[in-house]
Amino acid sequence: MRTGISFLLSLFACFTVFNLQAEEAPKKFNIGIGTYAMTIAYTDSFFIDDDFIGSSFNASYAISNNIAIRGNLYSMTHDDFSSLDVDGVDIAMLFGSGLENLGFKAYLGGGIFNEDWKALGATESFSGLQLNGGIGYNWDAVSLDFMLGIRETSDYEDFLGADAASVSSSLSLSLRF
Repeated sequence: MRTGISFLLSLFACFTVFNLQAEEAPKKFNIGIGTYAMTIAYTDSFFIDDDFIGSSFNASYAISNNIAIRGNLYSMTHDDFSSLDVDGVDIAMLFGSGLENLGFKAYLGGGIFNEDWKALGATESFSGLQLNGGIGYNWDAVSLDFMLGIRETSDYEDFLGADAASVSSSLSLSLRF
């Protein structure tokens, strides 16, 4: 009887050790690249809407499966005026589900943006708050994310003297580790 119990305890210990070794730690870091776009729509028909598109480098850290921090460095060019470039950064705190686990993820959050518009040797800086939301999917080694942001427009409005609404979007593919 003691031999049987000893055998079962030994077998249980082996399975426990192998199971612990087989489980991977959650992958909390993502680093990737993607596209970044922004539109500023003006209520005054005198102004033409500003549309920008470009690329981004992003990084995120999942504090838990429900909380993450994400940052984007982006560089864009105006769709109609190729001499107008935008370089900026946005940082957001995200709250959602599936942020570190495998599978589908969805999130909402908020943060800040800061960018420089450059044209013909002149530079103008804009910054403000933004609300973000997104969806994505985590595979073992990579993650795909689509994220939208609604931006505070007071800096844009002060500069141009017109009421505006602004939306940013990004689509990114990142490595998980």
